[in-house]
Amino acid sequence: MRRTFLRLFIVAGLCAATAFSVACWLAASRLICPTRRVIQDYHLEILGHASAHGLLIRSFAIADGEWKGTPCLVCEPARAPGLAEKGNKLRTQLAAEGISLKPWGEIIGSLVLLHGHTGRKEDHLPVAERLCAAGFRCVLPDLPGHGDHPVKFAAFGFREASLPAAALSSAATAFQFDPEPAGIFGISQGGAIALQAAAADPRRWIAVAELSSFAALDDVIENQARNYFGPLWRPARLTVSALVKWRAGYEPASIRPLDAAAKLDSMRVLIGHGDQDTFVPPSQAKVLFAAVPAAEKQFLSVAGAGHSTVLVTSQPVYATLAKFFTTAALPPAETISLSPAASPSQ
Repeated sequence: MRRTFLRLFIVAGLCAATAFSVACWLAASRLICPTRRVIQDYHLEILGHASAHGLLIRSFAIADGEWKGTPCLVCEPARAPGLAEKGNKLRTQLAAEGISLKPWGEIIGSLVLLHGHTGRKEDHLPVAERLCAAGFRCVLPDLPGHGDHPVKFAAFGFREASLPAAALSSAATAFQFDPEPAGIFGISQGGAIALQAAAADPRRWIAVAELSSFAALDDVIENQARNYFGPLWRPARLTVSALVKWRAGYEPASIRPLDAAAKLDSMRVLIGHGDQDTFVPPSQAKVLFAAVPAAEKQFLSVAGAGHSTVLVTSQPVYATLAKFFTTAALPPAETISLSPAASPSQ
């Protein structure tokens, strides 16, 4: 009888250890190589009817260097836009705040838009639709481990910090435009990379804005380990981190946008977060904001927003972002009349 119980105990222990190991493997896999999001219907609608959304959209891949082959889109305000309902709404919101914009179709600068974890570049087409209406050219790259990017693993900025500058430079060469002035915007993972990219090359960027980012990747792993592994969260966190190191070549503990934020003293910075975010707590945003030494910094709390809904509340987040980047790109003394897409001034 004792031998039977002992055997059962050993079998149960082995099963528990196997289940724990498999769960950690899956958690590490989701972190570094999530299921790649396919093109959505709303992506196809914007891509297929770009002018109706006030856009001119072109695709390219980075031509050379470390990020050769990275798929990107370039979105510009169309010279002869269609209805452009969302773009015109944004311009009206900016006008109500006393922001003066150039006529529709004229460009005041470029922005690199970085998508979130499990996303792809086309997810930012609705963002580009608004920011292009404010006068920006938007460059949208796929991030490693996502979309159609040839690199297998996501590294949350460990390697990607140089990607935004490479995408902007390659687009400028391919489509013959001046890459300055330029800013970066990212959401979640993209926001973490945006902060690290801005800190890595501060002379290139006039402004950086992020929504829903984390201060340290290790904190996110710990938070999820507590949620899914309960009392085993400590060994789970250590195991997941070890698996990431073994498979993708970097320590999650080394991914600290907080350290990057502390170096941002020469550009405008916007830190935003949903106040109902349970995946990355709002406290992470407050820590990031407190670390930024820049004189011109702004905190945006999005009421009622969770981690994945920060752009889909009734709060005019797009207008806040557009105002932030427009103020950074235009000289303070410059005043230019605002005109909607269908106005006679076109």
